[in-house]
Amino acid sequence: MKTLLALHSPDPAVMVRPVRLTDAEPLHARCWPSRPFAAVYNLLSRTIRNAADGRGLGLVVLDDEGEVQGYGQTALWPTCAEISDLVVTEAYRGRGFGTALIQHLAREAARLQAPAIEIGAALSNPRALALYRRLGFEDSHTLMLNVGQGKEAVLFLRLELRGRRLE
Repeated sequence: MKTLLALHSPDPAVMVRPVRLTDAEPLHARCWPSRPFAAVYNLLSRTIRNAADGRGLGLVVLDDEGEVQGYGQTALWPTCAEISDLVVTEAYRGRGFGTALIQHLAREAARLQAPAIEIGAALSNPRALALYRRLGFEDSHTLMLNVGQGKEAVLFLRLELRGRRLE
């Protein structure tokens, strides 16, 4: 069985670290300015609690100056791990930051012994869908969800981990 790009080692030149509550302000300003600050802070609080409980991980991606330029998290559910809230600032898209975040989060899902990983993207976001498919995720199911501007179709893609090796 071939190893999928999502399971390859992340580019060591892309700096990531676990999220901290102090990251709420730069994430709010750079990635989620339309969300209330309290929503961003609460998201990070839940993610940090999940990590402390061994049920997930939140990561930020940093530029060369150590400034936060993106975020992603994985959470362990009974049937799979889910990568969610993946965002990279516009200026840093297409530079491998999203790929590296997904690879780190996929490795964490494997470490947590999740049988599979799911990731969702609005059908109105073809760039994200293309990235997830390139990394080896396969279309699974569609749900109508509110991802910030009313209900829209979100396609969930899935990557089975059973029987796969990390590179």
